Amino acid sequence: MERVSIFEKIGYSGDMPNEEEALQNRVRSLMQDAGMTQTQLAETIGITTTKLSLSLSGSRRFSTFELAAIAEKFHTTVDFLVSGKSPLRAALAARDDSDKSPGWEVAVKRAETLDETEAALNDLGIPPALSPLANWQRPTLSGLAITVGPALADAARTLLRDDFRDDMPGAIEEAFGIHVTAKPFGPGFDGLSWRSEDCRIIVINTDAAWSRQRFTLAHELEHHLAGDVDTEGLVVDRDVMSTNHRIPEMRANSFAAALLMPEQEIRERVKDTVTPALFASLIGVFLVSSDALAWRLKNLGLVNNAERSSFSHMSAAEAAREGRWEDRYFELVKHQSRQRPPEALVERSLRAFVAGDISAQWPARVLGCDADLLHEALDGASSEVADDKEPVFTP
Repeated sequence: MERVSIFEKIGYSGDMPNEEEALQNRVRSLMQDAGMTQTQLAETIGITTTKLSLSLSGSRRFSTFELAAIAEKFHTTVDFLVSGKSPLRAALAARDDSDKSPGWEVAVKRAETLDETEAALNDLGIPPALSPLANWQRPTLSGLAITVGPALADAARTLLRDDFRDDMPGAIEEAFGIHVTAKPFGPGFDGLSWRSEDCRIIVINTDAAWSRQRFTLAHELEHHLAGDVDTEGLVVDRDVMSTNHRIPEMRANSFAAALLMPEQEIRERVKDTVTPALFASLIGVFLVSSDALAWRLKNLGLVNNAERSSFSHMSAAEAAREGRWEDRYFELVKHQSRQRPPEALVERSLRAFVAGDISAQWPARVLGCDADLLHEALDGASSEVADDKEPVFTP
């Protein structure tokens, strides 16, 4: 099937003068409102002032990368630049009610940035690093959410490596071709799933405990595997532990519990009564919260409701001491705020930059850093020079 470029997707042919002029006028208007000169904008998007001038005069077409960079600079979208259609922020907020958390908009913008970068790389013909859901065959979704979730988890586990719990983001990218990125977004937002023609993305909020991040990652994976994100293109989860009883969320939580805590593995370890010591060790094995594990054991009929309630109050620190996995616990806590870029997209954009196909602006956008810093990292930093012109540091 022939791929549709970003211009064709949003109805831009480049053949009609009024379309080109409208695009040029929108860019000029954005520059004027921001008090920005052509030289400043050209430097921002990584092209020469001459090239920008030619594009604004109609003698040269803007590239996909340039449009995406302009859209990012002025906090809008490529769709708006080309067609004049306003971004559907209000529709997104109304659909998910996530406006109660300011972090969700930043997370959506992050997904948009990654998606635009992937689309532009595709349009340039740069070989993709991932093939979204290339090997995934969805089981028939019929029955109750609490039974469909585990069935999906069983199917997903056949594609994941055995040690996937040691590096869940990397294992998910490798098995399902879904970009995974993690950043702090403040309280009140857990994660989101994004899907477009060009890529699939999961965004995780690192302003949450490590166990919640892992459960959210599995929860968001289900939204992709079950097709929840396919229709709308975006699913935002303010609270994956919510008891709103929406079927897709119940199914996603059932999936996450079954994926992270497989029934067969639990039954192999629980031979008789679940003691506090055994419960503590199981938290260290499955790397989940005490509440998640307690509910899983209750749903499998291995503890009663009173035991579930009691076990749910065990803290992670207590479980680590009692279960003798303190070192692993300290590592999880130490790194729970660590940001993670989408590694496959980072490598793809860096290779394109080194090959001279794109400017440093693009891998810098994916990494969330300044392009100059990226140049410095790749080219080697020059020695800093003091006022007397002597090097401060010498190799």
